[in-house]
Amino acid sequence: MSGATEMLVSSPVSTGLLSSLTDNTHVVGAAWMISSALFTTYSTTRFLKYDTVSTSAVVDPKSRAARLLSTMPRPTLLTLCRFGGSLLLGLLAHPNANVMQRIRDTKKVLPDFALPATFLFIANYANSISLNRIGISLTYTTKCGIPLMTVLLTLLLDGTKAMPSLLTLASLVPIALGIAAASWNSPTFERTGFAAALLSCTAQSALNVSSKRAMSKTGLAGPPAQRAMVAVGFVIAVVFSFLQPKPTEKTKFTRTDPPPWLVGMAISAYHVEYVLSFMFVKLVSPITYGACDAIRRLSIILSGHWMFGGSPFSRLNILGIALALLGALSYSITSNI
Repeated sequence: MSGATEMLVSSPVSTGLLSSLTDNTHVVGAAWMISSALFTTYSTTRFLKYDTVSTSAVVDPKSRAARLLSTMPRPTLLTLCRFGGSLLLGLLAHPNANVMQRIRDTKKVLPDFALPATFLFIANYANSISLNRIGISLTYTTKCGIPLMTVLLTLLLDGTKAMPSLLTLASLVPIALGIAAASWNSPTFERTGFAAALLSCTAQSALNVSSKRAMSKTGLAGPPAQRAMVAVGFVIAVVFSFLQPKPTEKTKFTRTDPPPWLVGMAISAYHVEYVLSFMFVKLVSPITYGACDAIRRLSIILSGHWMFGGSPFSRLNILGIALALLGALSYSITSNI
């Protein structure tokens, strides 16, 4: 059974059907976009913005781990929960009870996925900071620049032979202009948040390119590839968490951690989204993946505004969002001509 269908037990007939579905670009891409727009957008935003003013209590955690978690910045806590929870799901959510074999298989490919896993951590952590500071709309509009960054990285790594047509490259211009217009005097603009969005954009582009190479080299995709990357990402997240400023022994804290159901939802949403993402990235070129990713962000912007509202944008900001998304759509169309 292929890596993309590793988590399922099927008869020969259903296995063939599943294989045809998981190898279908349109099916995998659509599932990825829908899960991101609804499941991930809701759980991630609720986690980052969760507030328990009515039920919060002042506590003085005794254990070092409890004190660390109680004072950990929300973006750091989200990244740690996502990677740790997704790794456990990847190892345990399987009909085959041979967990040790999956651990051994994962350890074998860790060196091949170390670089994309590093970019995965940076992209996720920076994205959480950006969402927490400047909100959904501006964060994901900024990240519409992923096709542009992916083209630049592809040019540096593979040369001009890997470049798309001039018409396709021309569609990157409205993306860049749209991001600038969407950010211009935006009511949610903030330097640190915007810089985090740009960093996440760059790291995601590098992830698109490097993960494609790692999966081609190892022959893995879907759950096995995602499991290898979150394993490395989790180690990085743990080390990074302990590098956070340490609280003093006498300091008391107000505990406002998200409830278990919300933590579980954020972990599950992340796991599903990225399993689908790594399945999709193997089916298409990195540049096409970047363009589809930009279109996916339109659904995230719209669903985020529908679920959580937000500050009104100026006409220039709205024009910028539309221009960036139009450029991404044009890129997707012209790259297939």
